[in-house]
Amino acid sequence: MAISIMIHREKWIFSFLLLLYLFRLIIINYLGLAPDEAYYWYWSKYLDWSYLDHPPMVAYLMAFFTGLGGDSEFFVRVGGLLCSVIALLFLYLTARKLVPNNNQFSWELLLIINITPLFSVGCIVQTPDTPMILFWTVAVFCGAQIISGASGKWWYLWGVALGLGLLSKYPMILIVPCQFAFLLFSRSHRHWLLRKEPYLALLLGLVIFSPVLLWNWQHQWVSFTFQLHHGFSPVKRAMASKLLEYIAGQAGIMTPLLFLAFIYYSVKGFYLSIQRGISAYLYLALLSWPILVFFGFSSMLGKVAGGNWPAPAYITGLILMWSVYREYFGEKRGHKNFIYIAIGLAVVMNLLLHVHLLKPIIPLAPKLDTTRQFHGWRELGNKINSYIKEYPHQEGYFLMADGGQRLSEAVFYSGNRYMGFDFFRPERYIFLPDIDHLQGKNAIILLHRFRESTLKKYEPYFTELTMIGKHTFIYRGEKIKELRIILGKGYRGNWLPFNER
Repeated sequence: MAISIMIHREKWIFSFLLLLYLFRLIIINYLGLAPDEAYYWYWSKYLDWSYLDHPPMVAYLMAFFTGLGGDSEFFVRVGGLLCSVIALLFLYLTARKLVPNNNQFSWELLLIINITPLFSVGCIVQTPDTPMILFWTVAVFCGAQIISGASGKWWYLWGVALGLGLLSKYPMILIVPCQFAFLLFSRSHRHWLLRKEPYLALLLGLVIFSPVLLWNWQHQWVSFTFQLHHGFSPVKRAMASKLLEYIAGQAGIMTPLLFLAFIYYSVKGFYLSIQRGISAYLYLALLSWPILVFFGFSSMLGKVAGGNWPAPAYITGLILMWSVYREYFGEKRGHKNFIYIAIGLAVVMNLLLHVHLLKPIIPLAPKLDTTRQFHGWRELGNKINSYIKEYPHQEGYFLMADGGQRLSEAVFYSGNRYMGFDFFRPERYIFLPDIDHLQGKNAIILLHRFRESTLKKYEPYFTELTMIGKHTFIYRGEKIKELRIILGKGYRGNWLPFNER
């Protein structure tokens, strides 16, 4: 009877997840690209060893799949969706390794992670986080094998996952101190610190990551400098206020009640790991909470961390949370009712989010609705094409904007016919090839921050500048923002790329 109930529950979870992923396939096909996605897609048209903002993995993924299927929203995103499916497989295997006597536990864990907005958005919107989460999960799986007594050869796969994760996003490096902290504090695993395998694994990861290091060395360490400035630049606000904003952001991406459950049960798990010497709990705790604390601390010192920045912490943190709940609190009525309510609320919020992405139904003020970023770009692309048709020029056109994301949306939705760059952020366009061929062409210039004096910055580069129109972003009947559209005639060819400055 008990086995029948367990199998029945697993079938329900599998069916729910299958329907959820089919729905996600529809969404990634019909939802317009977010500005960041378009920016990474633009990288994929000019592959390089690295880029200003991030390492190159997201561009490689997009280049592979758009190479197969063309430049559509579906093929820009489908690589990320596949990464999330593979990450779920490794999460399932990790849970099976650490909680071997309960197959139902692994399926429940997959359900919980899939109903968090954090993971759901990561399945749909393709960013560097998506492949990083995959390789982080692979590394966690390898660590689970090692702490369960498997061969030291698993360290080498851990090193490969580390290197590939670093090629995806720099915060992957945080797994190194977390993993070695576990080896230091776990008495039964401390012997690994005297073995060669962990250090060879680190060396292997560094070798895989070395193209990014070489690229940065060739470009004055521009990417590392950018990331440090981006994360730690002082923001003049009270530390307590920024910390509260960070915590609220984490509650939002997890849903509030699941976040409370995560805090309570994972902290309890850390306490049990010390009190009872449970190595698996210590491993899971040290690969989650140090990351959350690190980004909380960085938020107090500088810019508040984005909700997705500590995302890897939840890979092991949710395993710990659910393991502690099932082992010590699952039969207590109050805890059980709270978890049922938390999961039910998360399911409802998650389904609403999925529907809202296709057809806005959540009653938010349009300017507070972050999904507005997906809308209006196709119309902008059509307008650019109509202006180019209206003002034909024998030498052709290129595009400009006062923002890399806006520029990339314009390139994508005008049909990927034109090269584009921002004159005043040359470090963003290190990846572009020789642009001398643009001399003599006209430019469509998109300006969000516009004053009459703004045009003076562009005058040295063109023979003539003329304002020809504007594009207003309307979302749910409300004006969100406006772009001025400028025609730049006869590019003089006097712009210097980053490497020549």
